Amino acid sequence: MSGWWTVEAALREHRVRDVLVPGWIDRDDDLPEFRPQPMAVWLRLDDGLLRFESQGQYDRLGATRVPGLDWADIELLAEAEDEVIVASFGEQLFGDGRDELRCTRLRAYRTSAGVDCTCLALDFEGGHTLFLDPTWTFGIKVGNAADEQRWLKLHGGVAGVGVGVDTAVLHDG
Repeated sequence: MSGWWTVEAALREHRVRDVLVPGWIDRDDDLPEFRPQPMAVWLRLDDGLLRFESQGQYDRLGATRVPGLDWADIELLAEAEDEVIVASFGEQLFGDGRDELRCTRLRAYRTSAGVDCTCLALDFEGGHTLFLDPTWTFGIKVGNAADEQRWLKLHGGVAGVGVGVDTAVLHDG
C-alpha cells in the first residue's frame, strides 16, 4: 500500500522518532564529510518506517510502509564507492529533544493534472512542520513551514497548473 493515505494511516497509529536521510562519507579530503543524497527519506516511527521517494519524472512523492532501511533499488546509493550511511535530521528539524512526536495534521499537495501526491506537509505537536518536496533537483528537499510557503508561492498560482490539497486532521492538539 502506498500514497498519502498510507502516511495518514501510519501517523494516526504511530509517533515519529526521527527523519533519516541517506548519503555517503566522502573521505577524499583531509576532513571526512557526510554528503546527503536524499533520493529516499525515511520517517522512523515508534514501530517501523515510512519511506518517501521521488517518482515519475520527479514530480510526485511516493510513500510506503517498510520494516527497515534499504536503498538497493536506488542506483546512486547501491553503486556508491564510498560508505553509505543514514543521518538523523530529526533534531535539526524539530529541535526540542523529544523522543517521539505526534503528527497532528497532514497536507498532501497535488497538481490538477493528477491525483498523485506532489508534495507533503506534516504538522507535529509543538508547532513543527516537515515539508517533503520530490521536485527538487537533488532528490527530496526536506524542509519546514517556510519551505512549504515558498513552494506554494512558486507553484500555487501558476496558470493552468492549479494546486489541490487533501488535508487530514490526525490528532487535535
